[in-house]
Amino acid sequence: MKDMKPLTRFAWIKVGDYAGIAASALCMVHCLATPLLMMAFPMLGLAHEHDTFHDLMLAAISLPVLLALLPGYLRHRDRKVLVLGVLGLGSFLAAVFVVSPLYGETAEAVAAVFSGVLLLGAHFRNRRHCKRCATAAQDKRASEVRPAGCRG
Repeated sequence: MKDMKPLTRFAWIKVGDYAGIAASALCMVHCLATPLLMMAFPMLGLAHEHDTFHDLMLAAISLPVLLALLPGYLRHRDRKVLVLGVLGLGSFLAAVFVVSPLYGETAEAVAAVFSGVLLLGAHFRNRRHCKRCATAAQDKRASEVRPAGCRG
């Protein structure tokens, strides 16, 4: 059996990015299918499951921002990652807590899909920076010259 190494703080960025990508994509699929789901839930006796799903998605989307995008920004200093992540998370929270009560499920779905696009963009951009730094670290010349934005 392979030796299990503890995750380094930079490995947490990778885990957080992939979790964020998965959660954002799942949220977008859920939001795009909401009209069909909302019709089917009462027939299946699952009327309250939609609220439970939203609670889970709040955690599944918020935690990767904290685990990946904030540390990624501190490491790479790419403001676009931070701006996209903050706007994406803010618009997602607004969709759930403001848009949904005021304008209904359809408006919430539209706002949540928009936030998912922002979050996916932030996580993919963060992954690209992390891959560039990892490649540079494996390069023998990496100890002499580190690419701009690769800190730590």
